[in-house]
Amino acid sequence: MNNKIGILSLLSLILTLNLFAQEQEHKNIIGLGAGISPSYEYDVWVGDPVFAWVTRNTGPVFQSFYARQVRDGLRLGAYFEYEYSTFKLSDDYASRYNFGLNWLSQYPKSAFHAQLGGYMGFGSIIASNLDQALNGADIGIMIGPAFEKDNFGIALHVQYGKGYYKTTGTSAEVGMAIPRFLVKVYYKL
Repeated sequence: MNNKIGILSLLSLILTLNLFAQEQEHKNIIGLGAGISPSYEYDVWVGDPVFAWVTRNTGPVFQSFYARQVRDGLRLGAYFEYEYSTFKLSDDYASRYNFGLNWLSQYPKSAFHAQLGGYMGFGSIIASNLDQALNGADIGIMIGPAFEKDNFGIALHVQYGKGYYKTTGTSAEVGMAIPRFLVKVYYKL
């Protein structure tokens, strides 16, 4: 048993060092994003027992991400996102925590280029008027311009997705449209 743990530990160390020991290629990308989720009419549907459309106020969104450049024009990665929302016509508020996978293509291969991609994530919503968290999934697309100089980059992404969240013990459910405008800064290592 100790030999298997030792071999797995050594293999993990070799793979980790291989990821970060690429002085010339810079295929690992880490970054942060910040922006807003704009408000528009009837963007949240609250199901059983309410069956009503609710409008959110514009709220902040924060994101951290890691990506790996797998081809010249393709990145695959993972992200963690936090969003805070208040609602029109009530004092209720909610926080959405989401983590998932994303993919991003870029064209042309130049300093200033366009990026197009998508994401799929899982997460939780903690709302002030519910006694337990809602759990569910999001899926969406993102598009926008980006500029890269040396190992640094900045991108402006317009994202749009759909999410569906439900509690486990009761019949509370929420469907939502998730538009976002994010400024992302990243570093290639």
